[in-house]
Amino acid sequence: MIDSETIKTARQTDLPLYLMARGELLIREGNRYRHKGHNSLTFNKNAYYWNSRGEHGNAVDFLVSFYGMKFDDAVASLTGYTYQNIFKEPIVPKLEVNSLAGDQRRAIAYLIKTRMIDYSVVNILLRSKHIFQEKKTNNILFPIYDETGEYVGAEVQGTLSGKRFKGIKAKSKYGYGFNIQLTMSQKPKYALFFESCVDLLSFIDLKMLREKKTLNRCILISMGGLKVCVVENMLKKFAADGSSLQPVMCIDNDYASDSFLEIVSERGIQFINCKPDVYAKDYNELLFFKKNCFNIGRGYMERALDNF
Repeated sequence: MIDSETIKTARQTDLPLYLMARGELLIREGNRYRHKGHNSLTFNKNAYYWNSRGEHGNAVDFLVSFYGMKFDDAVASLTGYTYQNIFKEPIVPKLEVNSLAGDQRRAIAYLIKTRMIDYSVVNILLRSKHIFQEKKTNNILFPIYDETGEYVGAEVQGTLSGKRFKGIKAKSKYGYGFNIQLTMSQKPKYALFFESCVDLLSFIDLKMLREKKTLNRCILISMGGLKVCVVENMLKKFAADGSSLQPVMCIDNDYASDSFLEIVSERGIQFINCKPDVYAKDYNELLFFKKNCFNIGRGYMERALDNF
């Protein structure tokens, strides 16, 4: 029998965040979210309202109604889904906390307005402690966590639109890159490597929001450039139960990236090449094209990722 405290916790789960991590498409409207596929279905924290059906209730009620789950299964799913469980409760050292801004408005504005990344994607990373804003510079810090959930460094992204800046924070641990696994419903099978966190977030926007992919068998990793050491180390450290991860290269369309892939091949690493379509230099540029309704067509990148 499930105890009353666990049931209470399940009923109070942040429903929009839970659903977005499952791959549901939600549109933010003020303090609420609306389901993209059901116009009269809205969510507010742990509650849902389905006006066309005359339904409303808490998070457990929704899983029972929408997914047809049994009560116990719904409670287990909701209490198993916490960012602390998914991301192994990352801890940012006191030194870092003292250097962080009181809010992340500058970081949020840069990612949404300048880079055109959807708010729901940014919000998932904010809530899971994967985006911070540095107090002194207003740069975005993308914290790097190792396989145990310990903070080991950060990728840095400037927020000034007229002056591009990015790099790796001093004293970051060698061989590690910013990484995120959106759900733990399945053990990771693929390790997707990007040149930057912005490209990684753009990819999530493109695949989860626009194509309804859950990416639940993937760990997404930014190398903070083109770094074989990150590929080799992350494949080794993040392999689930000793099983190997299939590397997928989601890097830029340019000469440097082509040269990098040659080096990776020379190291004996067999990878899937998933560069963005030839119309775009990188995934952020591809996101721009798609959101501005350019007719890009269906390219090899999309075909290769059909099974993710």
